[in-house]
Amino acid sequence: MQIGRKVLTTYEPVITEKNVISILQKVMPQHLENANRITFLDNYEKGYQPIIREKKYRPDIDVQTNDNVANEVTNFKTSFHWGSPITFVQKENGFDTDENITKAIAMLNAYYEAENIRTKTQHLGRNVEITCRGYTFIDVNTDEQEIAEGGSPFKIESLEPTNAFVVYSSYYFDKRPMLGVMFSQDDEGNKHITAFSKYQRFELKNYEFTERSGEENPLGMIPIIEWIRAYDNMGCFERQIPEMDALNLMVSDLANDVDQNTQAIWHGNDIDFPKVIVTDEEGNQVEVDKYPKTNEWIITETTQDGKTPFVKPLAVDYEYTGILNNILSKRALILQKCNVPQRNDNSGGSTGIAMDSATGWSAAETEAQKQQNIMECCKMEEVKAVLRAIKICPYIPSDSPLLLLKPSDLQPSIKRSKTYELTVKTNAICALLAKGFDLQDAISVAPMFEDNNQVIERSGAGVRKYQESN
Repeated sequence: MQIGRKVLTTYEPVITEKNVISILQKVMPQHLENANRITFLDNYEKGYQPIIREKKYRPDIDVQTNDNVANEVTNFKTSFHWGSPITFVQKENGFDTDENITKAIAMLNAYYEAENIRTKTQHLGRNVEITCRGYTFIDVNTDEQEIAEGGSPFKIESLEPTNAFVVYSSYYFDKRPMLGVMFSQDDEGNKHITAFSKYQRFELKNYEFTERSGEENPLGMIPIIEWIRAYDNMGCFERQIPEMDALNLMVSDLANDVDQNTQAIWHGNDIDFPKVIVTDEEGNQVEVDKYPKTNEWIITETTQDGKTPFVKPLAVDYEYTGILNNILSKRALILQKCNVPQRNDNSGGSTGIAMDSATGWSAAETEAQKQQNIMECCKMEEVKAVLRAIKICPYIPSDSPLLLLKPSDLQPSIKRSKTYELTVKTNAICALLAKGFDLQDAISVAPMFEDNNQVIERSGAGVRKYQESN
């Protein structure tokens, strides 16, 4: 049964040195249950998909193979949802833009690039899609030389979901995060834990405080951000695992049948094999039947009573066409349930709504839009910690526009392939503009552009001129 990841909670209203150890001891077993399931899902996506069956007949032939549809689903999700890093644009406010805010956002995106955010986004996205859990850790960069050479004033890392978690409050109604935890285990089996509350940082070794534990958390917020893909707490293919197992069994049984026919048992009836004289182990001459060996002819003799012998392979007659169609149908249904569109278009290509729906792109976009709402919230929590790290960094010039940047100035920009239904979207925007709609309202209807503000700034005058001429 697929139940998703457990949400870790505590009823403590405040995290202190007095209760942090007891909280960790309570939630760690629950996290390890999640970690075991995360490890299973990760291995399953990589291809470790055991065939669950008992082969009673011809156990010498037991082909176990898999189609690994899970990997195909994950590849599409990580490409479509996470193919480009999430950047920031200025929040839409009509035609008025603040040059300082625009400059600060450009610097923020550049610093993200300096932190190799493209690679880290792929690592984060893969974890989120497969396990429904991903974590980023934000810290202040204290390397003056690195910053002077163009480095970022903050550090960001994508953590392994098996070694990180966030504990939420069951005391407050807003379910606020109370504790961010990351840990590792050394070669001797000792568990090293770093836990962040809003105001303190705790360092523990096997649930005992170390020397620097209890120091102030300079960010004033939990620097470990938990990312999820959906509130069902399940991975992108997790619901379809039983069907994937059934598909793998069908493919394996088909391969077994082919192998069994290749290594068929011969069935003979009313056969007299030729007699030959051989010497046994004791040196005696004995008469035995000459049975055929591999690549030898089978020579038979008609029996004395006139019966006609025959030799044929012992095999099961399969309707291979029906079985192959069943396999293809099962595979296509799994991809459809996972909202993965078809890879081919036999009609020669179309940008129409009917073809878009038939090939699955509408369903994929609908799911992506729903997931984008969650991703944007997670990204905003991350940038709050990033902006605090920038303000704390001692090597940022006092006149830098970054110091004036606020989370309310920012809007995450998630880029996806938006060329499907291109004709329909273009016609919709043109129709709205022809009826006198504002450019900002018109382009907000159809998702075509990465940054609507930039479109308004570059094209706003030309659109207004066109509308006035009409």
